[in-house]
Amino acid sequence: MQAIQRQSANHPPVVVPVAIYTRVSTLHQVGGRFDSCESQAAICRDFIRKHAHEGWHEVACYTDAAYSGGSMNRPGIQALKRQIAAGEIKVVVIFKLERVLRSTDEWGPFRAFLSQHGCRLVSTTEDLSEETPSGRLKNNLLVSVAEYERLNTAEKVRAKLAELAKRGIWNCGLVPYGYRYDATAKALHPHPIEADIVRRIYADAARLVSLTELANALNEEGRRTRDRVFQRRDGTRENVGGKRFKSDALRNLIRNPIYAGRIRFHGQEYPGQHEAIVTADIWERSNAAVTKSLQPARCWLKTSDKNGHLLKGLAFCVHCGRAMIPNACGKRDLQGKYYRYYTCGRVHKEKADCPVRHVSADLLELTVIEFLGALARHPEVVRETLASASTRGQADRTELRARLAGIDPELAQLHKRLGHVIEVIAAGGADVLGDELRTKAAALKDDKQRLLVEREKIRQALLLSEQDRFDAERLLAALARFRAVFSNLTPAEQKDLVALCVECVELRASPAGDERPGLRQYVVRLKLHVTRLVESMEEKIVVERNESHEPPPAQRALTLEPRVVFRSWGRSPSAVIVAPFREEFRAAKPAADAHDEPPTVVHPIHRALAWQRKLAANPDVTQSALARRERVTGATLTYHLKLLSLVPEIQAFLLRLKTAPEFRRFSLRKMMVLAELSADAQRRRFAAMRPNAAPGTP
Repeated sequence: MQAIQRQSANHPPVVVPVAIYTRVSTLHQVGGRFDSCESQAAICRDFIRKHAHEGWHEVACYTDAAYSGGSMNRPGIQALKRQIAAGEIKVVVIFKLERVLRSTDEWGPFRAFLSQHGCRLVSTTEDLSEETPSGRLKNNLLVSVAEYERLNTAEKVRAKLAELAKRGIWNCGLVPYGYRYDATAKALHPHPIEADIVRRIYADAARLVSLTELANALNEEGRRTRDRVFQRRDGTRENVGGKRFKSDALRNLIRNPIYAGRIRFHGQEYPGQHEAIVTADIWERSNAAVTKSLQPARCWLKTSDKNGHLLKGLAFCVHCGRAMIPNACGKRDLQGKYYRYYTCGRVHKEKADCPVRHVSADLLELTVIEFLGALARHPEVVRETLASASTRGQADRTELRARLAGIDPELAQLHKRLGHVIEVIAAGGADVLGDELRTKAAALKDDKQRLLVEREKIRQALLLSEQDRFDAERLLAALARFRAVFSNLTPAEQKDLVALCVECVELRASPAGDERPGLRQYVVRLKLHVTRLVESMEEKIVVERNESHEPPPAQRALTLEPRVVFRSWGRSPSAVIVAPFREEFRAAKPAADAHDEPPTVVHPIHRALAWQRKLAANPDVTQSALARRERVTGATLTYHLKLLSLVPEIQAFLLRLKTAPEFRRFSLRKMMVLAELSADAQRRRFAAMRPNAAPGTP
């Protein structure tokens, strides 16, 4: 290490800038009446005063409280290095070398850094001079010993924690939600309030309730995570708890084996001495339900639906098993609206052939809405459908009971085989067939989780099948009101009502359909939530607090399969239901009236001026904010505002335009190019664009 040259006796001492550095490893060493960092700094200052005759002068004191010496990624040491690099410090005084670092990997670069900038490292208790090879060796040995102490201490702590876990003793950390820590007995005990919430979380997860729904329910009831006060290294305290529940936090809670009375440490689980909050069976069932491999996350991509497709997310193609994607073509009807369609996802994305291909959105939505309203005029169809559903329900219950009876022996066999594998691993078989046994155990565990989830689904389906008792008279009364209620709702409310009452609409091309152009026949399988439909029409849907904490019951769908013919030719397309009864519904598309004024179309200069007035009226609104408010892109707004750079006479001319051919001749793109020119060039170019204009006019 490069040393600072000593001053001779004939020259006065120069001023030597000195910095002090202190460090402690844990928070327990910080904040006392006279903590370790203060003690180190006091010793270093005494040492500096003894060398005052050499010109030593303290300029800074850096401290890293509660930071490990295993890495130099610490704020204090980094600030010290920046000041050394700036040439402002020539001596660093420390208490011991281990206070700077405890890593041989970090020592070499740090020593080279000090030598490069002509800085000396001095200890108040150790000789760190490296002017001789033996001094350099001694410093290397000091750092190696410090690193050994750090690693050895960490190893002893891990060994103790492992022994605690083997004995079933909770090995410290944050007290888990649902438990409280008894400092006297040094043990965990169930929390009187939080333990009930934990049991509810496990029970609902085992019933395949979505974790997002469960988190929302807890948050709506005012439940929050436990308050946890965190003390920072600078001594400040912050409450990092009291947060809303989230699905990821609930998943981590469910996967924690401590609630089943087990202690997990380094991937191993041991029987715990604390009281379990949930049983082993409910823990296993809930963990099987929240396994990501069995229940992949659903993509909630929210796309804009500016054309208002009523059955978005509900319509499916039976032939391809794909969703019907809403889209609109570039043409408009007489009312100025785009023609809307539902296209099979396979056709839309893969350009493949499909019997359904695409259908008119107006006709499909008309069929669903009018068919539900027309059912009230055909009570015999409703009663026959309910009777058929009841008969199918009995057959379904028989099949479900048979499947449920077959799963239990299969689960028992899997449990037995998994136990054999675990016994082989425990007996030392992992040393010989380690990878094979672990792969086999993982496969058996996955199969067991899959069967547990399947068994729970069958149980719920069986419960729904046994509870469903549809009342024909109430259903007929609800259907009689449906059309009138639907007509009085806003488009957004209509969409919500359909999503509430209809589970899905499956479309299948009928092989017996008429293949004439403009005439296509389909079978529309409509799955209807009868209970929700009846309650919504009886105005019994209210938001009440769930005191029993039970999840909302699932709804079983009633399947109806009308056969319909779409007639898309003519001025007024129609949908004709040919089975189970015959009725025709015509799309409401009024013809253009000669006395009606055509839709107003204006030049883009009008939008540009309107947006300019909004920006001038509110200076705090940026162009990007205005674009979001107007539901246009930022580029669209920018292109329009460029028109304001045109000379006043050209703007006045554009404001007087009225016909579509004129708009095309002086389009937005052409005027944007013109606006980038100078005023004289604009006038010359614009005059050339108007060959019939009189001389002197713009």
